Amino acid sequence: MMKKKHNNPYIYAGVTAISVISFTMLLVFIIFRHKELSSALDKLSKALQPVIIGCIIAYLLAPLCNRFERLFKRILPKTDRGEKASGVLGVVFSSLAALLVIVVLISLIVPATFNSLVSLITSVPDYVLSFIDWANKKLADYPMIYKYLMNAVDTIYDRFSKWTQDQFMPSMQTVLSGVGNGIGIALQWLLNIIIGFIVAIYLLSSKRLFAKQGKMTLFATFKPGVAEKIYDEILYADKMFSGFLRGKLLDSTLVGLICFAVLRLMGFQDVVLISVIIGVTNIIPFFGPFIGAVPCALIVFVTDPKKCLYFIIFILILQQFDGNILGPKCMGSNINLSAFWVLFAILLFGRLFGFMGMLLGVPIFAVIYDILRKVIYYRLHKNGRDDLLPESKKPDKPPEDTPPEAEEASAELPAEGSEAAQV
Repeated sequence: MMKKKHNNPYIYAGVTAISVISFTMLLVFIIFRHKELSSALDKLSKALQPVIIGCIIAYLLAPLCNRFERLFKRILPKTDRGEKASGVLGVVFSSLAALLVIVVLISLIVPATFNSLVSLITSVPDYVLSFIDWANKKLADYPMIYKYLMNAVDTIYDRFSKWTQDQFMPSMQTVLSGVGNGIGIALQWLLNIIIGFIVAIYLLSSKRLFAKQGKMTLFATFKPGVAEKIYDEILYADKMFSGFLRGKLLDSTLVGLICFAVLRLMGFQDVVLISVIIGVTNIIPFFGPFIGAVPCALIVFVTDPKKCLYFIIFILILQQFDGNILGPKCMGSNINLSAFWVLFAILLFGRLFGFMGMLLGVPIFAVIYDILRKVIYYRLHKNGRDDLLPESKKPDKPPEDTPPEAEEASAELPAEGSEAAQV
């Protein structure tokens, strides 16, 4: 006996209502209980930290690995053994390139940055005296400006001295007294990074297998139409994240190198420290250039007030070059978000998840925005409101002045250019 299909509209309405209520409750829980959720996610992330590090490394190295693999495929014989050797060599050379970058960063940038920071802190009193002498010479004819400037300098210096005595020195003593704990934390991080590299090598070696298994699972779980849409959205998300994250890292690295080269040629002090700050903060969209430029301008102003204006002009030129030429070349994909939504995503995710939220908020919101846009377009088309769709999304329609009879007859007319049409 055949089972009777239930086509009762009330069932579908009930399922839809339950789904909407469940989603709303989940959204409300995330918004109002995000601290508890963040705490749970933090514990889970600490447990899976090596795997997360490995996934991040593998995702960042995948394009480089693919390029090495294509290079060796051209060199090695086109056999099964050559194909396998190309994949192995691609993983090996991309991993060696990543290790080389990390070694260079640790051996060159980190010590120079730390030395510049310590030198800057210990030399602040001398810089302040030099600045006062400079102000006495240049502002002798402007007593009011000199008075306000000296008051500002006294206030900043007093606060800096208080911060050094009350916070910086006790913090250094705490660090020195807790060297054992610090070494333990550093070793734990080093161990996680080593395990993460091993995980990344496994992921890069089996990336095609994992991609195939994921696609098989997707199409086995959902209906073909739904699976195709989910798969397209996954590809879109990969395009957003790969274009944004990898491109932003490359862009920020190039900005830091350009800043280092130009400031070195112009004879600035603390070039490594300033370039690192400019490069790291440039990763953050929208606010990054301002976040990095302000402390760097203060560093330059304290060490050499004459060059502060030159530094500000250079940063403005560099940011214009980065925003209009270098950035779009490195990013490689268009986020398709207006400036308002970029600002909204940075503020929202930055408030919820800190620095990582500010970094990843834009591509995450771009994916959410794309999903909502597709759902709205689908609902508008289903409700017969194609007039509200953008021109590129409107379905093709026959001319409005064509009567219905002519539309039916047009299907039976010969095609233009055929012999019957010419007759």
